[in-house]
Amino acid sequence: MKRESNKERIIAASLDLFNQSGTVAVTTNHIASHLLISPGNLYFHFRDRQDIVRQLFDRMCAEVYDVWYGGGPEVILRRPEELVELVFGVFYKYRFFHREMYHLRRIDPHLTALWKKHLKKTERLFFATYMQWVREGWMKPLQNKSELQFVSDTILITSSSFLNFYESAAKPARAKFIKDGAEYVLNLLQPYKPVVH
Repeated sequence: MKRESNKERIIAASLDLFNQSGTVAVTTNHIASHLLISPGNLYFHFRDRQDIVRQLFDRMCAEVYDVWYGGGPEVILRRPEELVELVFGVFYKYRFFHREMYHLRRIDPHLTALWKKHLKKTERLFFATYMQWVREGWMKPLQNKSELQFVSDTILITSSSFLNFYESAAKPARAKFIKDGAEYVLNLLQPYKPVVH
């Protein structure tokens, strides 16, 4: 079995620590100490904590896109229930972003640019997926692009803030939130489902 590299260990530990305690409370020294490695070893792989955060953001985006593409070049057909639950699974894995994205963007213009690019791509993917759902008869055709934009914005805002809204210091996020969040988003889509006679 291939031994996990120090870089991968740092990424995995950082994700765990950021999810548990937040990026403000976790320094590169905390990460190095957690892994029983020297700070120099960590800095060999990452310039600073923001470098780690950006690489985690890149990985989160890649996992979200993989839900849509399934490893291929084209958007694959998934039922709404499957797509929403899979995306929520990725959001849960990287849940510190959904608690802290506003703060992280304020202190890192480069991350802001990555985030805006991600939002635009996610929007395009949702538009393409909704058209697939219409062709399959799973959703109603919408009257115009502004209505599709409204549905897209509502789903995006709700799904990206759901974990943050229900999580607190006294009530940390649990895997159950994936199911709860998916059900909530699917309820938002309910008015757009065709009436079955």
